[in-house]
Amino acid sequence: MYTFLANLTAYLRRHGIGYTRDLNDEYDILFVNSFAVPFEAVFAAKRTRPTLKVVQRLDGSARDYGRYGDGDDRQAQVNLLADLTVFQSHYARYGVRDKYRVIPQDGPVIYNPVDLDLFRPADSPPENPRPRVANAAFSMNPKKGARSLDLLAESHPDIDFVLCGRYDSIGEHPNVRQMGFLNQADLADVFRTCDVFLTLTENDSCPNVVLEALASGLPLLYRQSGGVPELVGQCGVPTELATFQSALGDVLGRQRELSKAARQRAIDCFAPDLIFERYLAAMESAVRQPIPSYAAVFTLALRGYPPLVLPGRRTPRLATTALLSAGKRIVKAVLSKVYRT
Repeated sequence: MYTFLANLTAYLRRHGIGYTRDLNDEYDILFVNSFAVPFEAVFAAKRTRPTLKVVQRLDGSARDYGRYGDGDDRQAQVNLLADLTVFQSHYARYGVRDKYRVIPQDGPVIYNPVDLDLFRPADSPPENPRPRVANAAFSMNPKKGARSLDLLAESHPDIDFVLCGRYDSIGEHPNVRQMGFLNQADLADVFRTCDVFLTLTENDSCPNVVLEALASGLPLLYRQSGGVPELVGQCGVPTELATFQSALGDVLGRQRELSKAARQRAIDCFAPDLIFERYLAAMESAVRQPIPSYAAVFTLALRGYPPLVLPGRRTPRLATTALLSAGKRIVKAVLSKVYRT
């Protein structure tokens, strides 16, 4: 989210488009990410501003990504107020609309952008004495694939693994170099010293590090999961633990070709001007929707969506209680008619 917002604000400044982070300021669009802005704040803004349009950018299903809190409930609640719903990838859309019933509204798929000036190929290909494989992860979510990385490093001592971020579960291996947390500039520098980018993440909708690797001209070895395959296209090879050695050999054998294709794909598909022009066009064409009625929210709950907060100043718990009470009244009314007949 933070990388996306940094790219967004840089684009807005570059094009002279005003923005604010203060909900009390004047603005035409309220842009929110998943559940980062609470329902109550979004509701207050929309209720008091009759022309405001709410745009919600969705990462995907929190449950699908291994987050078992109330993230899906909260982003479903905010989506009640959205006038435009944007999905980061086709997989993100599938995850919250089909795989899990979280988001009732549909909308366009718009990928994340990547800073093409910062993340760029090395002036000349690195001349590493043996394969140098990069990976980057900045959370301890098990779905990032750290355990698989540990096994690969142990079973392939002739390959150097360069890990950027947090890897508490990785053991001590002479062929592993842990770089720790890096800023964007240092991460780009590290990528330019590597031959291949490896990602074994699961159910990740649109990982920025994949886009940054592509922009850096790195061919991808990736797990066939989440939104990664649609991001990579023909610029890499899918792999699992058992096929890693052969997949790496395939990529290294076509490295120059794949490196050129990776950079071009980043330019053609993920350039900030291209991505944010799509956002602005979608915002322009979006039509403000009314705040949903109690009946509309209740209908969504009956269709299997998460416990949804009702319009008004109610907490999710009170809203759920209200829904249950309403359901009981309906059942009683139906039963009374049945018994009377």
